[in-house]
Amino acid sequence: MPKTRKRQSQAGLRLKKEFPDIHAELVAGRIPSLKKALVKAGIATKPTPAEKLLKAWGKANAEERGRFLAQIGASRSVPAETAASAAVETILIANGRYLLPQTVRRIEAIMKRRNLSPIQVMKEAGFPSEGRSLIRALAKNASLRLVVVAALDDWLRKQG
Repeated sequence: MPKTRKRQSQAGLRLKKEFPDIHAELVAGRIPSLKKALVKAGIATKPTPAEKLLKAWGKANAEERGRFLAQIGASRSVPAETAASAAVETILIANGRYLLPQTVRRIEAIMKRRNLSPIQVMKEAGFPSEGRSLIRALAKNASLRLVVVAALDDWLRKQG
């Protein structure tokens, strides 16, 4: 049997304590998974289609995003150049608080081209004391504060 995660065991204990009838259905096998039991109890939510699309968008590469936008544009009779410009404007740089691999490559390419350090990049983005966090994000895929991600997004747009 797979090892249960700490979060899952905490949720299971909460389910058992607050919703014993739903927990009994889960144990009996009438509810197939802990996630479905938590949704039924109202502890967890089922992701909306928009949330699923956003998550998939963050995982897609530039080519897949372009094809998707072209397909959406064709189904809504939007001109192709509008779909292409929308693709350029809506490029995600992060999935939540974590920079996407293509964003890391873009930042590193700009840093190399302009001979900048991560500390200088953060100063230009408006965060003079956040240089170490960018170093960790680029090297070890560490998380960043959301305001830093937004500032990096603006900085990347200015860089072209």
